[in-house]
Amino acid sequence: MEKGGRMSETDHFPTTEQTWLLDRLAEGHGGSSARRDHIMTRYREPLLAYARGSSLRTVAEPDELVHGFFVAFFERPDGLERWAESGTRLRRWMMNGLVLHARGIRRDAGRNRETVGLDAAAAATASLPSAEEAFETAWARSLLSDAATAVQAELVSEGRSMAWDLFARHIIDGRPYAECCPPLGYTVEDGRTVTRMVSIRIRRTLRELLLQEGTPEAEIGRELEALEALLER
Repeated sequence: MEKGGRMSETDHFPTTEQTWLLDRLAEGHGGSSARRDHIMTRYREPLLAYARGSSLRTVAEPDELVHGFFVAFFERPDGLERWAESGTRLRRWMMNGLVLHARGIRRDAGRNRETVGLDAAAAATASLPSAEEAFETAWARSLLSDAATAVQAELVSEGRSMAWDLFARHIIDGRPYAECCPPLGYTVEDGRTVTRMVSIRIRRTLRELLLQEGTPEAEIGRELEALEALLER
């Protein structure tokens, strides 16, 4: 949207490719580095938050546990293919994978006599609201960061970096329109219009990221509402 509220052609957002991870899978070895970096960037902090808030921290130090899980996950050639075939949200797949990895550590350490206790611990871990909430919150922040970065790059490429600057000053920094609009050449009404435009783009990008991670189309609206609720806490 151009200054003054007039719609421009670039505000009719086409749906972009929603199967980024599957495309990287189709590339075989050539896409392995990109998908590894993507998943580690998205999931390292959420998995650390989960490990720190659950009984998994008794298995190993959270940093070591998450690092070991990533190593094992990417050593398995069909790890992401199995996720893609499962119909499970990627974040649930990764959380369950961390629990299974911890189970393997205990087994490999020769503590088979604790199998029953381990199963109980895994079940308790899965049901700990504080640990799962910490994971979901960290994941939501990571998803929003990725969406914001993508939208910022998009606006810069269009020569509209001031639109992002205004959004950041008002929404992220919490500065009033009357303060942050004039230095950027916007009226207060322009500022409201630009902020709405950037917010729409971020929400669109969040939708695409949710689809990439295996969220069913019918549940996107509910997932977006849950994301917003988590981030407002």
